[in-house]
Amino acid sequence: MDPIVVINPNSTVRITDQIAAAIEPVVPHAPVRVLTSIGGPTAIESDQDVLDAVEPMIELAQSQQASAFVVACFSDPGVDELRSTVDAPCFGIAECAVLMAMAQARNVGIVSSVDASLGRHERYWRRLGVSGRVVSDLAIGRGVLDLEGPEAFADALATARAVVEAGAEVVVLGCTGLSHVRSSLELALGVPVVDPCQAAASMALSVLKSKEA
Repeated sequence: MDPIVVINPNSTVRITDQIAAAIEPVVPHAPVRVLTSIGGPTAIESDQDVLDAVEPMIELAQSQQASAFVVACFSDPGVDELRSTVDAPCFGIAECAVLMAMAQARNVGIVSSVDASLGRHERYWRRLGVSGRVVSDLAIGRGVLDLEGPEAFADALATARAVVEAGAEVVVLGCTGLSHVRSSLELALGVPVVDPCQAAASMALSVLKSKEA
């Protein structure tokens, strides 16, 4: 089987390494290749960053032999375009994460990185038809590259607690830069916390296995 190709649409290798570490436990025996889109922006936060990420991500994907693609940015940049240009199934981590969260509870909350992403997320939830299930989407107020260390964790935890107080019964991490705190947040909150990269990778593997059955 060709590998599942996971693409980080930003050009920061540190984020790619976090993505790879996050998904390894959920696809331990599957062939997976995690790649950095070197032509993408260093971080994807603004609407312009999303637009700038699409073309280099698609060019990278088209150069790969893959059984499935995962676009590992919570804005799901270029997922629709990629689906129209490659034969393999394509998974956006935001779409997969919300679907996995909705399978666990009625009310879904999102912990995002920056305020600039919130309007974009809301438009996406409406397009996917799930906005009625997302009861809160709050930003930590830290950029994608500023989510490590004890102070960042404290800010993420405070934001996640506010999301739960708003009615969320399951929390989705709305940024790949938060993958490393999933288990700690879940322990502190007492509700399920969904990592979007794990959700997309496990869904991709499930789809591929179903085709083999």
